[in-house]
Formats: sequence, structure tokens, C-alpha cells
Amino acid sequence: MLMIFPIANADGKIFKDSGSSATNTMPDSAKRFSKDFDNDTILKKDTLSIEDEKLVGELIENSARKISTGVVSWYGDKFHGRKTASGEKYDKHELTAAHKSLPFGTKVKVTNIRNGKSVVVEINDRGPYAKSRVLDLSQAAFSEIGHTNTGVMQVEYEIIKSED
Repeated sequence: MLMIFPIANADGKIFKDSGSSATNTMPDSAKRFSKDFDNDTILKKDTLSIEDEKLVGELIENSARKISTGVVSWYGDKFHGRKTASGEKYDKHELTAAHKSLPFGTKVKVTNIRNGKSVVVEINDRGPYAKSRVLDLSQAAFSEIGHTNTGVMQVEYEIIKSED
């Protein structure tokens, strides 16, 4: 016994001409290329509301943040009270750091990869001068996320606010 089943097009719909009992697998060209929208079509808006503009700005800013990794060290007693490259006096009890090129006043979030602890520091000095290191943290900042006995630690860091 031979059975014949109607064939559906790509979207699974079977079309029938209203005037005949025959089943067509494709609608005529007028129906296929119609400019009518489906109910689920998203229409483009020409303008955004103020709230939407703020949200888009925040999304762009957050996605632009770059997280980097590297080794940090710390400095303390030897430099305590001396002038930094920014002109401030170094205070080992403040949450500050030295970086080779970031503008002074830049806020950087530094996270210890081993324990997940984070600290936000402000760049106020230049350094480190060891090629393998990305930041020199103040003694207080280093102590917030690790123990100063280690001397160095592997971190992730990201700029969270820049003065420039």
C-alpha cells in the first residue's frame, strides 16, 4: 500500500489554496515576499529613553573594563614618609600603589587569585622597577589581601576609576 503525505516547507506550515483541494508546499510569491510583520517581530526604536541611555552607557563602561593578571609586591618601612612621584608623602598605612604608567589618582581593584580577597588602591607613585611585577602595593594594601611574609603574590587587577 502506498501512502502519500503532504510536505511542509521550512517553517513546518502546509499551505492549501482556498479554491482547490490540492496541497501546496510553497505559498505563491505574493505571500512569500509580503512585507507584513509577524506578531513577534521587534521594531526598531529611533530614540532611547533617558533611563535606557544610562543603562547602555553603564553596560559599555562595564564591558570595557579590562581585567589583567600579574605579580605584585609591597613596600613599607624604608619608604614611609618619603615623597612619592605624585608629590604626596608615602604612608605605608594607606591603600595606595605604584604603577609604571597609570595616571595618579586612578583607582584599581586588586584581587588575590589564591584567596579571592580584594582591595581598592589609588595610584600615587611610579614603579615597580622589577620587570616581572605589575604593581607595588603599600604595606597596608598588601596586608588586606595577603600576608607580607610572602613578598609577592599573583593577582587580577582592573581599573575602576581613572582621573583622566
